[in-house]
This record gives sequence, C-alpha cells and structure tokens, in this order.
Amino acid sequence: MARGNLDVGAAWMVQFQNGDDAAFDKIVIEYQGSVFGMLRKTLGSHSMIEDLAQEVFLRVWRARDRYQPRGLFTTWLFRIAFNLALNQIRDDSRKKAQSVQDLESKQGELPDLADNSVTQPLDEQEWSKILDEALADLPENQRVALVLQHYEGLDLAAIGEVLDISPKAVKSLLHRSREKLKAMLVHLRGREDD
Repeated sequence: MARGNLDVGAAWMVQFQNGDDAAFDKIVIEYQGSVFGMLRKTLGSHSMIEDLAQEVFLRVWRARDRYQPRGLFTTWLFRIAFNLALNQIRDDSRKKAQSVQDLESKQGELPDLADNSVTQPLDEQEWSKILDEALADLPENQRVALVLQHYEGLDLAAIGEVLDISPKAVKSLLHRSREKLKAMLVHLRGREDD
C-alpha cells in the first residue's frame, strides 16, 4: 500500500533512503519484470537487455540520496530505463531497428496467409513476432511511447515525463506511431497475401 500520498514504489524508495535495504529488494522484485519488458520491447531481442535491466536498478541504488518523490515512481524508473536504452541504441552501431525491407526478405518465416486467412488466423505467437518486428522499425521515441502506454499502462502525462515532452506532444507522437505501425502491418499482411 502507498504511504501517505506516495505510490508504493516511491514509499519503498523513501524507506530505502532511510536505510531500509529490504525496501530496495521490494523495488527490484516489484519492478524488474516491467523494466525488462520495457527494455525488450524497446530494443528487441538485444543481447544486453539483462545487463541493462541490472544497470537500471544499480542506478536506482546509486540515486538513493538524490531521489525526490515527485510523481509516480514508475515514471522515474522508466526514464532511467529509457535513457539507458537510447544510449545502447546510439552506442551499438551494429544494432539498428530492423527495416521493413529486412522484414520482406524474411517473408518465408512468416505464416502463410494467402490460403484463406479467415480459416488460418495467426496464432498469438506468430502475431507477437510480427508485431515485435514492426515495433522494432519505429523510431525509438515512438516505440517507447507505445510500449509505455499499451504494455505499462502509463497515461500521457507520465509518458511525457519519461520522454521529456508535453502530454500534447505525446498524444501526437502516439498518433503518428499508431499510423506508421498500422501501415507497416497492412504492408506485411499485403505481402503475405500476394
């Protein structure tokens, strides 16, 4: 439960600031899955995800004395994860978002939708793979905005805090990212129907 008007993560962080190391363990246990998921959706199947997730919590540990409980704890936590993900993308010249052309070259790996796609719907795993590949082709800020809204349930204001933009800019960013994602998915589906 939240302490006072702090959310549970912020309350644990304040307890950690006050010397309760067990509160840090609670933070890790509660949020490691969300951090890992956010990094995975942002970076794809990058080999450094586990290391980056650990680095997020190492930075939380190091920020113990500087932490100020303003807003949701998850917003602050995801901002750390987002910055680390961006740094990884910028530093790793071999790791760029997969282009639509790369997806087209992998056409044989995708399910055959040409033979009566109504009776052969994509199963959840196939759809997840196609969606992850399309997400990987979005610019980082669009990808992260979608991940934070749809997978982490953050509102426009919280996403804006993570991305350091206004809620209005987040709304516009989400609209553009949905439109681009929709076009990519239609394109992928159209290629399969050929």
